[in-house]
Amino acid sequence: MKDFIENEKEEEIETLSLDNEIEDENNNDKEIIKNEKVSKKQKKHKQKKKLTKKEKIFFIINLLIILGIIGYYGYRTIYYYKISHEINVDVTLKDKILSFGKIVYQNDGLYEKDQQYFFKGIDVDNYIYYSGRMFRIIEINNGIKAIDEETLTNIVWTVDTDYEKSHINGWLKDKYLNSLKDYEAYLKKNSWCNEAVDVENYQCNETIEDFVGLLSTEEYLRAGGKNSFLNNETYFWTVNQDLDHKALYINRDGGINNLNAKDEQYFSYGVRGVITFREDLLLLKGEGTKDDPYIIEDEAGILIKDKMIGSYVKYNNEKYRVLNIDEDGVELIFDGLLEEKKNYYDAMKYLNDEYLKKFNMDELVKINYGVSEYSNNNNYSWLTEKKDSYYAIIPSIGDLFLNEYGDYWLSNSQNHSQSLFYTLDDNQMFFADLQYNIHSIRPIIKIKGDLIIDSGNGTKNNPYVIGDENVEEN
Repeated sequence: MKDFIENEKEEEIETLSLDNEIEDENNNDKEIIKNEKVSKKQKKHKQKKKLTKKEKIFFIINLLIILGIIGYYGYRTIYYYKISHEINVDVTLKDKILSFGKIVYQNDGLYEKDQQYFFKGIDVDNYIYYSGRMFRIIEINNGIKAIDEETLTNIVWTVDTDYEKSHINGWLKDKYLNSLKDYEAYLKKNSWCNEAVDVENYQCNETIEDFVGLLSTEEYLRAGGKNSFLNNETYFWTVNQDLDHKALYINRDGGINNLNAKDEQYFSYGVRGVITFREDLLLLKGEGTKDDPYIIEDEAGILIKDKMIGSYVKYNNEKYRVLNIDEDGVELIFDGLLEEKKNYYDAMKYLNDEYLKKFNMDELVKINYGVSEYSNNNNYSWLTEKKDSYYAIIPSIGDLFLNEYGDYWLSNSQNHSQSLFYTLDDNQMFFADLQYNIHSIRPIIKIKGDLIIDSGNGTKNNPYVIGDENVEEN
């Protein structure tokens, strides 16, 4: 038994000795691995090279570029996400115009002075489309004042009188204002100067109140004068008279002038209406650019009588512009000049004998027509007594949109006994010529108001279309 126990002890000692040897070997292996790691780390550390100054700059620039790219595309992602998930919120026209970042302190754009905002320069995004025509916003001050982009018609001021008594004021209050659809819902009254002023030291104390007026010389010069969006290179009246009580106008070069008569013959210059929009009008769409103007009206109705004066219409495969709308129908003035040129009397004969052959007569309505004198003899009254009626006529002094073209006959005479009748010259001003001379023709027709609009939005480039191809020529 004793031998057995001693043998077991010897075996246990041998086992412990073997375990110790194995543990020692493991510890040795760990030490070797540890040493190898330290060695590698030391080698790697030794291999590291200190960056030069140029390398550091290059690294920083590349890092900034990468961060910039990430920031840009991150912003664009958020921006387009907002657009695609945009919640419709009512925005007023005024808030849109004065939105963040719109105010400038130099060059062209929207300026602010004493909480009054006004546009200055040539390249400005201040377009607003209203009632079938384009306007340019002048200022925001107790309303949003705007002027017709185009010069609409020609009128003689009248003989030595203030603005309130002028033919311009009468035409604006009658013909022009009634051509604006629902103007009382969109516009507010404003003050218009009614006394002689010093252009260089402008001050006006006597004013009248109305929905429509004319541009002042002060507003014109503040916007930049001839170097502004207000200079459309035509002749047009301002609201002011100078200290000699001569009505002031803007000439084709953009200068302010007062030459309005010669040898008792008074000159006619263009009219550009100025109106004031209410500040609380909601903006429906638009960014104020020429291609994407501010829009404040809904398109209503599919009938031509529901549309607005000034809208463009393609009818019988020809383009016209809505001239007037009444309960009898819609007057359209041709957007251009006919190829055929005639003397004064042959013009009306041609229209009613030849031109009408291309139309479906069941869709046309007769128009009241008259020939009146326009001269110092009747104080240059633009009102015409209309006794006759025709299916096609030529324009009269006082009609809208006369200034779009030149060198065509008007119905009015300067002196009937001398057979002198008016045309428009190259400057879009009235010129009396003998009836036997040859000029172009610009027809006016009238269609029934219940004709249906097939397509289009009423602009010059996308007119309302009535009938796809309509009637073929006979």
